Amino acid sequence: MMDKLISLLKTDLNITFGLSSLKYDLKNRKDKWKIGLVILFIVSVVPAYGIFIKFLLNLYEGYKIVGIERAFILSGFLITQILIFLFGIIFVMSKYYFSNDLNILLPLPLKAGTIVGAKFLSMVVNEYIVSFPIIIPYMVIYGLKSQVNFIYWIYALFLILLLPFIPLALDSVIVMFFMRWTNIKGKKDFMRIIGYVLMMVLILFFQFKLQNMGNDLLAQGNTDAIMKYIDQKNDLIRNLGMSFPPSSWATLALTESNKILGFVYLIVFGGASVGGFLLVSALSEKLFFKGLMGNFEEKGRGSNVTEEEIKKGFSKIRPQYMAVFSKEMKTLVRTPIYLFNSIGGVIIVPIILVMTTAMDNGNSLKVLTVYAQKFSHYITLFGTGLIVFLGIANSVGATTFSREGKNFWIIRSAPSKYSDQIIGRLLSSLMVQAIGIVCLIVVLPFLIKINLENIIGIIALGMLGSIPVTLLGMIVDILRPLLDWDNPQKAMKENLNVLIGMGIGALYILIVGFLVYLLLKIDLNIYLIYLLMGLIFCLSSYFLFKILTKLVERQFINLE
Repeated sequence: MMDKLISLLKTDLNITFGLSSLKYDLKNRKDKWKIGLVILFIVSVVPAYGIFIKFLLNLYEGYKIVGIERAFILSGFLITQILIFLFGIIFVMSKYYFSNDLNILLPLPLKAGTIVGAKFLSMVVNEYIVSFPIIIPYMVIYGLKSQVNFIYWIYALFLILLLPFIPLALDSVIVMFFMRWTNIKGKKDFMRIIGYVLMMVLILFFQFKLQNMGNDLLAQGNTDAIMKYIDQKNDLIRNLGMSFPPSSWATLALTESNKILGFVYLIVFGGASVGGFLLVSALSEKLFFKGLMGNFEEKGRGSNVTEEEIKKGFSKIRPQYMAVFSKEMKTLVRTPIYLFNSIGGVIIVPIILVMTTAMDNGNSLKVLTVYAQKFSHYITLFGTGLIVFLGIANSVGATTFSREGKNFWIIRSAPSKYSDQIIGRLLSSLMVQAIGIVCLIVVLPFLIKINLENIIGIIALGMLGSIPVTLLGMIVDILRPLLDWDNPQKAMKENLNVLIGMGIGALYILIVGFLVYLLLKIDLNIYLIYLLMGLIFCLSSYFLFKILTKLVERQFINLE
């Protein structure tokens, strides 16, 4: 069984990360530009990651002031594991039940535990990409600042390798029971939507819970609160740990690494991680196959729009870009994984903004509120920045060609101009973007004072600014479309194009933002600044559109 598990794991990792293709490209020195894109992405995210590190340094000092440095490392484990748990639910569902390799694996003499076990370990490796950038700074800052011993670093390495096991095990158990008892023919889409809603409720619940316990601690000037937490510091740590007990075990393993107690909690955490994996494998023998029954008609290649529907749509709809738009929206709506990832990306920012502001009594927006009382245009600039950021987080544009998968040849043969393909896909991305804009416009008046002029300016400049960042994502996707995938999740959430597009989009916004800052410094008329921003967005959109048209024409001819 172990040999089969390892073999399946190697195959799954190879498919997930495209290792064979990458090895071939490096060996034959093909597509060198891809390396340049990766480097550009890394450079573009360095400033943002630097801000994150600086924030953590200040956060540690805040905890140190009140004598609860342990709470710092605990918050790192909490945040990392809860994020893996919350956003892993859809990943687990997709990996276990909607990957096309199941058609090959199920007829083979393989036990359910072997199939699920290999997929589970593959997800663990994938989650390292998410967890490492978050938890490692926490561990390094705590270790350096607290002057820990050598054993601390050995324990830290062990813990970060096991970190995704428990959250993914919980996700797996939830999903397998969910699919076993709700996999009703004709009702699967509905049940998956319900599952997504529940996930969002969980996000809100944990957001409230964590912020209720932690935010008062660092309230500016709240001496009484600080003294209270000093007197009750053990209670604070215990309460935080109760939110997700494994995070408390990991924390004690590190903070008590110089004692036998630390080793005991290391064993407890490791045992729970391995036990979670074994539990998933055991439950899969009873639940996995039953959850798969009647589930294959929906898997497709992610594009649930048939060739006949596409051709029929192009023959009836005028203008042609509306046919493309219609096809794109049908694909997004009919494929829950696409729908969840696209809409979730644009509504999560307004949700986090509301929750953060509500829980700290408006302290997070205090600076902006002060400026807004004197200069209302700051509200417009702030709102525009948020909407454009939503455009960067919107993965619809950066995956528009990848989502076609093996059906890519159909759109190449469709009777439409290259420009129609671009406009239709751009409109579908902006339609999803509009959902985020509506959410933001609805919540902003509850956070800061805003007038009609601000709303009009935010919507106009925000939508204009969303166009170039969307086009940048589309350029990345047409340059390196991910067409050979076996799971719709890979086409969207596991697509490197999304990260590259976000990085380039962030760099674009930083440049525009810096220019606006300079114009504000020289006290240029604010309406002239708005005009210049709109002009920059329009001109960059025009040139990016022209570039994208040429690239689409070339790729439609060259790609097989």
